[in-house]
Amino acid sequence: MNGAQTPRLSFFEATSIIAGYGIGGGILALPWLIARNGLLVSALVIATAYLASLLLHLYIGELAIGDGTGSQIVELYKKYLFTGKFGAVFTWAFFIVMGVVFLANLAAYVAGGDEALAQGLGIPSPWGAIAFYVLAAAVAALGLKALGIAEKWAIGAMGVLFFVLTAATVAARIRAGGPAEAWSAAVSTTPDSANLPMALFGMAMFCFAAFFSVPQAAAGLSDRPKLLPKAVAAGLGVNAVLILLVTTMSLIASDSMTEIATVGWAKTLGPWAEGAGTAFVLLAMLTSYWSISFALSTIVEERLKTPRLLAWAISTLPTLLIALAGFGGFMDFMRTAGGGIAILIAALFLPAYYRYRRTVSVPASLPRILDRPWAGWVIGIAYALMAVGSIVSIT
Repeated sequence: MNGAQTPRLSFFEATSIIAGYGIGGGILALPWLIARNGLLVSALVIATAYLASLLLHLYIGELAIGDGTGSQIVELYKKYLFTGKFGAVFTWAFFIVMGVVFLANLAAYVAGGDEALAQGLGIPSPWGAIAFYVLAAAVAALGLKALGIAEKWAIGAMGVLFFVLTAATVAARIRAGGPAEAWSAAVSTTPDSANLPMALFGMAMFCFAAFFSVPQAAAGLSDRPKLLPKAVAAGLGVNAVLILLVTTMSLIASDSMTEIATVGWAKTLGPWAEGAGTAFVLLAMLTSYWSISFALSTIVEERLKTPRLLAWAISTLPTLLIALAGFGGFMDFMRTAGGGIAILIAALFLPAYYRYRRTVSVPASLPRILDRPWAGWVIGIAYALMAVGSIVSIT
């Protein structure tokens, strides 16, 4: 995408695109990990993950805005990292590896949607996966402005559903005389191995990951570059608030945690709430699928020079097939995809950024206080730890 062809986004639409990327399955899986780590350790881990993620995303925003071409990350890496004699080879290799990671990531949402529809509405597999795919894949075919509008309305609908579920939960626990067993256990629990906080850190970083939606927001805000850091902070902030609220309500409501938090939470409120809980889960996963699939289809379009609808088909159809093939459950997909993305970012982003930074005298959007060597060290260490946390055993 170049600036002349890119629709103008409002601040809320840009924020919603960034928030939507990370709202999906990771946030819904976090309460299960938080329950096993305990509240105190979990609070420290999640706060650290938020700050490290915010730093990286501000750097990605600076690269996207400062470059000014409206390109996605593959083409930015081609320009600033994969240069020289073997630049084309490395660019294509990165494109292929990242495409595989993206497809696994998107397949996670199809698998998660299938599971949510089966548990919440009784729709058997594979029909749940097919239904979710039809809803999920359509938005990316319609363009950036449609993505922003869809994300905005979906997040608003999630807010309404969350308010209804929260009010019902508070009323139910008042009648019951206090919070459920999961809350009491989480207050006193401490992790029984170092793997648990590492796994929580990896999943929390995944929840805050909006790597490839930042260039989309940057393109839509290209005429207002100073809004991008605010949109990044607000988008990740929406995710932080949702993590806090979903975790609190799930622990207060549930005697035991399920891998997809709102499924177990809604079941404690009765049959009426299962539909609302399933709708919340589906909207959360849809927002992520929309952002990620649009990013991947844009990358495919830029790299292969294909028509947009063909790029969309290449980017979405395999995700349904992977999910239907049963290659791992929801949590396995989430952690595998998170580890793959972490390795790509930690290994490749910082060298590309520093090459870009040598081409400009002052940052276009990055606050000057963050334009320091220490920030690069923090980013590198945090994403290396995320990669480790995504593969450690938690059984």
